[in-house]
Amino acid sequence: MNKKCFLKILCYELRRTLLNRLFPGLLLVNGLYAWFLLSYDIVLGTAYTAPFSVWSYCTYLGKTLPVAAVTVLLLLSNYYSRKQKQIEELTAATPVSPFSQVLIRTLAAGSCFLLICLVEIALSLLFYIQFFRFHDFAAFILPTFLLILPCFILINGLGQLLGSLHRSLIYALILPALALHSIPSVFDLFSAGYFSTVPLTLPVGADGEPAFTVSAAFTATRLSYAALGIACICLTTVLSARKSRKA
Repeated sequence: MNKKCFLKILCYELRRTLLNRLFPGLLLVNGLYAWFLLSYDIVLGTAYTAPFSVWSYCTYLGKTLPVAAVTVLLLLSNYYSRKQKQIEELTAATPVSPFSQVLIRTLAAGSCFLLICLVEIALSLLFYIQFFRFHDFAAFILPTFLLILPCFILINGLGQLLGSLHRSLIYALILPALALHSIPSVFDLFSAGYFSTVPLTLPVGADGEPAFTVSAAFTATRLSYAALGIACICLTTVLSARKSRKA
């Protein structure tokens, strides 16, 4: 598959996903939920830390991620609908390899997830500036990537793998994604529970708050989730290749 053909199909999928009538509504829901969290939860601070501390920011981001993950799953479910299967029959003549197909879906879903995260991050920065005159956001950058990247990679990988088996399995994944979002341990995929409890176990510094830190176990778990997501994507590619050979 040449680069021109790949980009053409990618642009088509991006337009189809971003202009899907479902996505603007889901984006609005994510934004409203994020602002609600900021106004009624994060404004009080997390574990006796300031609302604009890295601890509170990470807790906020962790609490928004389940809804963002569900949005990605709902968008991925469209790729396994009857309508999509009809489209794939019409485009079967195009030289799209199973790997390219999975990669295109990942990039399209990733673009939507990134847009949602950017809106939620922008709302938090606006909130901190408006209500606390806080502008020092450099410390937020690394934790942001540590939270959102493993989450997306795993949810995307699981979503595509389950969808390739049966579309209904994607919906079955939504309930755990919403329910298991406040586990107070390093295994919390969204990490809200982790960042809201760890400060209570650390010594308080000169500024009245514990210094922000993440354990090696937490980092290793995040990398493991990313690796598992990549493994799911690879397995999806293998299954797609087998189906295309049978067809």
